[in-house]
Amino acid sequence: MNTERPFWVTFLINCVIWVFLFFIPFLLMEPRGGISSYLLRIGTTATLTVIVYYLNYLFLIPKYLFKRKFLAYTLVILLTLVISCVLVDLYYYFVVSVVQNWHHRPEPIFSRGMWVPLFPLLTGIAIGISIRLAKEWARNEKERRELQGEKLLSELAFLKSQVNPHFLFNTLNNICSLARKKSDDTESAIIKLSQIMRYMITDSRQDKVGLEEEVEYLNNFIELQKIRLADKVDIRFTIEGDLPVIQLEPLLLIPFVENAFKHGISYNDKSRISIELVTKPGELSFMVENSKPSMKDTPKLEEPGIGLKNVRRRLELLYPGRHQLDIRDTESVYQIMLKIKI
Repeated sequence: MNTERPFWVTFLINCVIWVFLFFIPFLLMEPRGGISSYLLRIGTTATLTVIVYYLNYLFLIPKYLFKRKFLAYTLVILLTLVISCVLVDLYYYFVVSVVQNWHHRPEPIFSRGMWVPLFPLLTGIAIGISIRLAKEWARNEKERRELQGEKLLSELAFLKSQVNPHFLFNTLNNICSLARKKSDDTESAIIKLSQIMRYMITDSRQDKVGLEEEVEYLNNFIELQKIRLADKVDIRFTIEGDLPVIQLEPLLLIPFVENAFKHGISYNDKSRISIELVTKPGELSFMVENSKPSMKDTPKLEEPGIGLKNVRRRLELLYPGRHQLDIRDTESVYQIMLKIKI
């Protein structure tokens, strides 16, 4: 449910707060000349304070402070304060002193009264920083909690889809068949299954794992699938680049591979699955492509896209603005291309 306030409500609340803040001195001191004289004196300072507040809140803080450009932020704020004080000083010299017929008009620019509006301006900037940082912290905290929930759902989904009786029974039956044949691959298959189970149940609880661990898990999964499929499917897994230098969230790549084996296998026609992993400095590219069998050769399964919604959401949370997921779905080929800036 979207609980965000409408813009007009936020705007109205802000207006009420600003009016209240700038009328506090009038209510406390009741300056000479009444409200008209007070508005004449406070008008420019109040206007500039509001402008500087929103300039700082909406533009300067995201552009400089959040990007850790502290020196640039400080210089821009100082320049803004000086310009604002000069404008207020000129306003008093050319407007207030004339309207109120002052006998002794102060010299414009860098007079003693020029720095009077400095306090409300600094107060507005400080309040803007405090509110923006608090909102940013709250947003990050909400995303962190949401990410934890999504990660838990993802792990449960994988446990449900992979560690299920169907998967285990098929794998164990294949291993049993190898054992009857006294195949040398029996021990290797058992080790691969145990490694898969350990990674999914234990290692995947970590926030990040080395890319080589994720690749080892993919290799084990693919090798067990090869035992089941024998030579019916052309499976290729190529790796290019340096794996140990990259850390990423566990179980992030397997949904694409699992989807290829689930929807890309035909027992009548020639099938193929191609997987490519390429790493460059600061970037990871992952491509999975599988042939699509005719509908008569495959049982009715869920739509391929449904199984990828979970990982798509995880990517949005983990790498906002730093990933690209392209899907090409034709009559004969289903391909995903994922790029992540690490």
